[in-house]
Amino acid sequence: MTLYLTTQIILILLVFALILSIYYGLKYALQNLQIEASGQKKLLVYTIIGIVCWLSILAALANSGFFQNFESFPPRVGLAILPPVILTLVILSSKSFYKILYQVPQSWLVYVQSFRIVMEIFLWLGYIAGFVPLQMTFEWLNFDIIVGVTALMGGYTFFGRGRYRRFEAIIWNIFGILLLVNIVLIAFLSVPYSFQVFFNEPANTFIANFPFIWIPGFIVPFALAMHLFSLKQLILNKNRIG
Repeated sequence: MTLYLTTQIILILLVFALILSIYYGLKYALQNLQIEASGQKKLLVYTIIGIVCWLSILAALANSGFFQNFESFPPRVGLAILPPVILTLVILSSKSFYKILYQVPQSWLVYVQSFRIVMEIFLWLGYIAGFVPLQMTFEWLNFDIIVGVTALMGGYTFFGRGRYRRFEAIIWNIFGILLLVNIVLIAFLSVPYSFQVFFNEPANTFIANFPFIWIPGFIVPFALAMHLFSLKQLILNKNRIG
C-alpha cells in the first residue's frame, strides 16, 4: 500500500468518524429532550442523508475536475467551504437548535476537537508522500495540533468533577478558531492562484482532488461549528455545569 493511498484511507475514516460523532451527539440530545422515537429517527435520518449528499456532491465535482481550475474567480476550492459555513451560522441562530444544543454535554464539544491530531498526522504523512507543502504541517506554520492535544485534557479540565471554568473554555475556543483560520489561510495562500504567497513545491493542489476536497468542504467547517456551538453554550449558560 502506497503512502498516498494510506492518507486517502485515513481521511475517509476520519470523515466517517466525524459523521458518527454528529449522529450520536444528536441522538443523545434528542433523547434528553424526550422527543418521540419517530421524530428522533426522522431528524437523525435527514441529518445523515444531508451530510452524505453534500459529501457525494463534493466527491463528484472533484472527480470531474471542477475544483482543479486554478484560474477561475472566485477560487472553486473556496466554494466548497462556503455552504457548510453558511449553514452552520444559520443553525447557530436557530432557537430550536439551541434546545438541542443545550442537551449536549459541554465537555463533548471540547473532546471532539481531538480529531485534529489525526488531521495533523494526515498532513504530515502527505508532506512525507510529497503532495502536501511543508508550511501546512506542524513542522513549520501549522500549529493546529495544539488544539487537538489540549482538547484531550480540556474537556476534563474545564468541566470535570463539578468544575465550570467558563472563562478558560471561552479563551480555548477562541484560540482554536484562530489556529483554524491560520491553517486555512496558509492553505489558500499555497494554492496556485494569483494571490499565491508560498511558492515552494509542491503547491497546494491536492485539496482539489477526492477525498481531500472533504477537508475544506466538511472537516474545516466541522471544527469551526464545534467551536461556535461550544461558545454559544458557554456564553448563554453562565452557571451551568456539564
